[in-house]
Order: sequence, then C-alpha cells, then structure tokens
Amino acid sequence: MRVRERRVSWSMLALVASLAGAALLGAIGWVPSLIGKDSGVQAVTPGMLTIADGVGGVITLGEGRAVALDQSGLRITDGDDVLYRTVRGGSPVSALRGTLDDSGDSPREDVEDAVSDLRIDRVGVSPGIARYTGTLSSDGRSLPTVITVTFDDRWVRLYVDVQGADAVVLHGAEELGSLGYPPALPDRLLRGRAWWVEPGIGRATPVMTSDRRTDQALGPEGVARAVDLRRRGHTDLHAWGSVLDLSVTSSARPEPEPEEES
Repeated sequence: MRVRERRVSWSMLALVASLAGAALLGAIGWVPSLIGKDSGVQAVTPGMLTIADGVGGVITLGEGRAVALDQSGLRITDGDDVLYRTVRGGSPVSALRGTLDDSGDSPREDVEDAVSDLRIDRVGVSPGIARYTGTLSSDGRSLPTVITVTFDDRWVRLYVDVQGADAVVLHGAEELGSLGYPPALPDRLLRGRAWWVEPGIGRATPVMTSDRRTDQALGPEGVARAVDLRRRGHTDLHAWGSVLDLSVTSSARPEPEPEEES
C-alpha cells in the first residue's frame, strides 16, 4: 500500500512540474511587453526578410568599409570588424501606424499596427553608396521602402525611408554591453530597458557605444527617438516620422574598466 502511495505522489509531482513549466513558457511570451512598460516604448516584433535574386552580396563603400545583405540580415563592416548588424534572420525594418503622446514627462507610443515584412527588390550602387529598394507589407498594406547606406569621412550612415509610416523601427542585433552617451542617454549599461533619447540631440551626436566598440548616432534631429534593449537578441531603434538614420563608426571612447571580482 505504501509503495502505491509513493508512486501516486511521484506522479503528482511530475504533473505539477509539467504544469509549472508550461506556465513559465507562457509567461516568457508576455515578458517583452511587460518589462519596462512604463517607458512608453512599445516592443515591436520583426517580420520576414525576402531578398530578390541577385540583390544580396557585399558592396564596398571605400576605405575598408562595406555593407553586406543576405537572408541573415544586413551588416556594416570596417575591414574584419563588424560595426553594425541587424537582427538575425528577420526584417531589419518595421513601419508603425499610430500616434505619439508627448504631453507627459516622457513620450508614450500608441501603436495601432506594425508593417514588418520586408522584400528587397533592387539594389543600386554608386561610389560610396548602396541603395536597397523594396516594400514593407502586412495584412494588405504595402509601403515603399528605401534603405541607403553611405560612407562619408569616418561615419557609415544607414538611412531608412518608409513612405506612409508614422514611425520607423530599425531592428538591430543585441548589444549587451551598450553604454549610453550623456546627455543623449545615461552613462550606464542600457540593457534590459527602453530609453528615450533626450530632445535636441543632433543626428551626428553619438547616443551610445555598442559592445562592438562602435559609436552610434541616431537621427533625424527634431523627432522623438528611443532605444529599446529589453528583449534578448534585439536592439531596436525607434524614430517618430517616416525616416530614421543611424550613423556608426569605430568608438573613440575609452574601454570600460573591468568589474572587480567580489
């Protein structure tokens, strides 16, 4: 009798553990939308990336800088160093339809929907310039999209123009070691939160340094901009308007001091 009771007890424990695991997986799905909700920045999920035949590959921009596009995303390089890369295996860009409430202490996004599936149909190349032309689409909506990558002096600039967008999101790969640049962002690790860039910061003023040792400046000037590092695998940049531009260069910022072991 005792053996049977013990078997029942172990069965109950297994059932409880299984239910707890399922509940945890369900909760994880909600985490991105709940973490940092008071920031006013809404999490946006990338869509699919489709590239027409003959459009992908590496384009040289000059002085060792290059841009590469394939099904894994878009990468900007300086020799062997990766200056910037978009989220792996998904669309690098989303367009938002909605409004921005800036009447409070900090802006708040009210997103009605996102257009997130990107198809790149053509690429144009001229000295120091690569221009990708395509369409963002979702649920019957279609928005002409142009991504232009240029190299000028020491900065590589990625400029996104989405006709008809209320806001543009650039989906970057995760940068766990991203540090803010005052006064644009706090001088601290930015991971795990979403941040609004201080108003009045110019498009050529660095807002943060990535853990790739790359300075990043976010434009355009005069619009609300945000940096979202709440989700694993993502560094999302938001700009309220139909255009967004990101400038990247090797960082001149000193290496952070290693943390002392406790």
